[in-house]
Amino acid sequence: MKRIILLLFSLNILILSAQSLDNSLILSPLRNDPRVNENSFSFVLYSFKKQETLLSVNSFKPLIPASVNKLITAVSAYYYLGDDYKFNTYAYLGGEQIDNIWNGNIYIYGTGDPLIGEDFPEKNNFFDSLVYILKSMGIDTIQGNIIADASYWGSDIVPDTYAYEDLGNYYGAGASSLIYNGNVWKIGYKLTPYYGQTAKILFTIPEFPHVTYQNKIKIANRNYGNYTNVIGRPLAKSYIFSGTIPKGNGDTIFVKASSPDPAYGFAWKTKQSLSSNGIFVNGNLITTYNDTVIYDNKYLILNYESMPLDSVISFTIRNSYNVGAEALAKAISKKYGDGSYKSYETLAKKMLYKYGADTTEIKIYDGSGLSRKNLLTADALLTIFIASRNENWYDDLNNALAIAGVNGTLKNFLKNTPLENNLRAKSGYLRYTRGFAGYFDIPDSMDTFAFVILVNDFKADTKYLTKNIEKVLLNSYNELTNIYSASKNNEDVSKISQ
Repeated sequence: MKRIILLLFSLNILILSAQSLDNSLILSPLRNDPRVNENSFSFVLYSFKKQETLLSVNSFKPLIPASVNKLITAVSAYYYLGDDYKFNTYAYLGGEQIDNIWNGNIYIYGTGDPLIGEDFPEKNNFFDSLVYILKSMGIDTIQGNIIADASYWGSDIVPDTYAYEDLGNYYGAGASSLIYNGNVWKIGYKLTPYYGQTAKILFTIPEFPHVTYQNKIKIANRNYGNYTNVIGRPLAKSYIFSGTIPKGNGDTIFVKASSPDPAYGFAWKTKQSLSSNGIFVNGNLITTYNDTVIYDNKYLILNYESMPLDSVISFTIRNSYNVGAEALAKAISKKYGDGSYKSYETLAKKMLYKYGADTTEIKIYDGSGLSRKNLLTADALLTIFIASRNENWYDDLNNALAIAGVNGTLKNFLKNTPLENNLRAKSGYLRYTRGFAGYFDIPDSMDTFAFVILVNDFKADTKYLTKNIEKVLLNSYNELTNIYSASKNNEDVSKISQ
């Protein structure tokens, strides 16, 4: 009887302590900061072992999630596309071969693989495979054009709700059905020691001879770094580069813009790869976004498959890769809807509702979270963490999250703290907005805790907000550690008293 009473006392200590977390202490870094609006942040903390929400503040309030929105995209992709889904890129030949010459065109048809390119996990495997096949056919000359067919998703490359100032920059590139190197346009500048001089463009990768640009970028002091902005948008005919780059002594620095013509960029890379391997193309680079080419009379020579879905999601989440997220959203919409973002929103909210989230005030306008019109609740994000624990892709999602102080977007977050190499999360950032959602463990507790924190309308540099969020998470960790330590001590006392 004495043993039973002591064990019950120990359990009561644990339950009482978990339910009486010091909320004022945990949230004090935000509540004591006059730049934080009490009605513009939300926080929720959940124990998987207890299956209970331990702390909840404004958890049903719709807020801008920034890139935390990618969690919805990732879970939607697992839910709708399945483990075996892959993006395909096809190469066709039209015409005939005479000796070592192909008299006709090469056609490239894509379905949105976002990982092709030297800066991405699939590297140049598609282009290398095409070279290998043509060489195995004995072809060293293409007497025709390279036609890049991006009609699968059409010409609506970016969501309508992206901010105008984001469209020309690399992170606003959007997803086309042919994507080379993340649809990034690299502008190579020469660094010179001449302060105030207009910086010289050396080259661009890819080259877009049909696009004009105004170069207004100046050389600044060495201490000023790279502060540039690009005005333009996909399929625009002109771009404006402005801002400053640091002075230097002839080195090259890249300014990254969104691709003005993604399909053309893919065709350009195809020609570069063929030419550098001794296969010469004596035609033009032609693109199409809306007019579907008839392939019945063409020869399929390559069906290139992307990496598995979990690899696409992992790279997208860990590196907060906007184009990857938009590609996943479009793939879902194309497979189960009409290919539009409105269709994707309907499907994503249907998934959330099935998992138990209140979707009444949720708005989803893109896959990446770059749109400021997106609205999510902390409760909805928590719901997908809870639901995913019962899915066969839970480990994949968990492994996709960046690890605090170790990698991805969290490499410098919570470094040299007890949460380094412990907390896993997706981060989100827009001007005046910060968000994090993920998990952390308490040593020896046999428990994992999910958390979501979203803060909007922070009227200062978000680096200060990030520090406050770190403090909130550390306070949560310390409070829970103290509770479980007290519980363990009580259990030890009960054993001694038996």
